[in-house]
Amino acid sequence: MPLRQPYDESQRRAAGFMQRENPYWLIMYGVWSRLYWATPAFDVPPHTILSAAEPDDLLRQMRQVELRYLPPPYQPPAAPPERG
Repeated sequence: MPLRQPYDESQRRAAGFMQRENPYWLIMYGVWSRLYWATPAFDVPPHTILSAAEPDDLLRQMRQVELRYLPPPYQPPAAPPERG
């Protein structure tokens, strides 16, 4: 029986990249929901779970949570270098 390709391989790869770049978060892609999901691994109110259809939208939400709940001086992670 041949192996099947995983669903949404590029989205899963994007979620993995975001996870490596954001170690204070648990990030995953839901193949059923077709959404990216993030849960902070730092002190926030219970049930703080973010979701977005696009990686950039999820990252924007994550930065807002970090600014609100991480102690100052908070510096958001630098943007990755442009690929040419």
